[in-house]
Amino acid sequence: MAINLRSPHYKTSAIANTAYATLAVSIWEGDSSTPVTAQYNLRKSIIGTSVQVTFEISELIKDYLDITFNGNYVGQNVWVQTVQTAYNSVDVALTPVTTTTEIAFDSYSYFQESSFNVSGTPLLISNREIFSLDDNLFRLPIYTVNNPVAKFYLNNVLLSTHSFFADTDSTSQIAYVSLNGEVDYTTYKERVTDGGGTVEDSSCLASFLDTFSIGAVDKVIVSDDNGIIETVKINLVEECKYSPKKVTFVNKFGALQDMYFFKKSKENLRVKKESYKSNIVDASGVYNNTNHVNREFNIVGSESISLSSGYLSEDYNEVFKQLLLSEKVWMTEIKDSGELVTPINVKTSSIAYKTSVNDKLVDYTISFDKSFDTINNIR
Repeated sequence: MAINLRSPHYKTSAIANTAYATLAVSIWEGDSSTPVTAQYNLRKSIIGTSVQVTFEISELIKDYLDITFNGNYVGQNVWVQTVQTAYNSVDVALTPVTTTTEIAFDSYSYFQESSFNVSGTPLLISNREIFSLDDNLFRLPIYTVNNPVAKFYLNNVLLSTHSFFADTDSTSQIAYVSLNGEVDYTTYKERVTDGGGTVEDSSCLASFLDTFSIGAVDKVIVSDDNGIIETVKINLVEECKYSPKKVTFVNKFGALQDMYFFKKSKENLRVKKESYKSNIVDASGVYNNTNHVNREFNIVGSESISLSSGYLSEDYNEVFKQLLLSEKVWMTEIKDSGELVTPINVKTSSIAYKTSVNDKLVDYTISFDKSFDTINNIR
């Protein structure tokens, strides 16, 4: 079982003659077979005549998992080992002593699905239809524990097959797979430069490259050893008027998920400042009329951006729900110098879910704050 770190995770002891119980919690990255010294040693006494002792540990573990993103898609999890011991009133340890080792995700369950667990599916996204930018590789987060296989199709023709195998390394629990496997490039230009080549930008070359697509796929089928088969429909969107933005966020499964905002974007600057009235008169009673009397200081600027998704399927209602609930979000823009990844926070605090029946077309506009001040004040 995997641990959802954004929802409660309990460890319970219920042994006859228990007076109190202890729980040692070890948290580490890397190989599952090499636990570290326990970061937490907890103790709790029984209440009344009950012999049950319960510990909640997800918030403690979460301090040791901080999801990051710089344009590279890497699995980020931690191993957790708990050693649970019950004692009687004269401090004698009772049997059994329970030791468990589990993998932890920055994931969560909803209130009405308390039994949700990441390990129930190889595909770590909720939607089964994806809208991706044409001529850009999209990535699917895959849980590797049950040896999943991802097959990419175009017009029912199999293009590529990628197999994954259970691994004891914490960074290998989630694999991010595209048509070309686990790759870091998104565009044709990145593919060339990653291989040590150079691309000379020109209108003629751009026109030529526009006739090719590096990620033409319309269906992905993911299966695993448990007999689970998931089919994802892929819609490749060609956008000529606007500059689409890619937003990457930590979803409900604790995995990085991409979504594109294809249409209009609007950026804003907000400034906060303090002011005071300055005395500009010198000792002889003379002042310079080009000096400031009303002076400003501690000027801090922050930027925000609103993004429009374009028309999507109702399947994306759940994606937007998880976006608004995400604690970590980034925006990626394609610049002349390459990809620019910007940390952002979701500013929009509520949305009304749209359906094709009620609204005909499903599209959303979401506002984000850039997660830093405009003037560099990091000291």
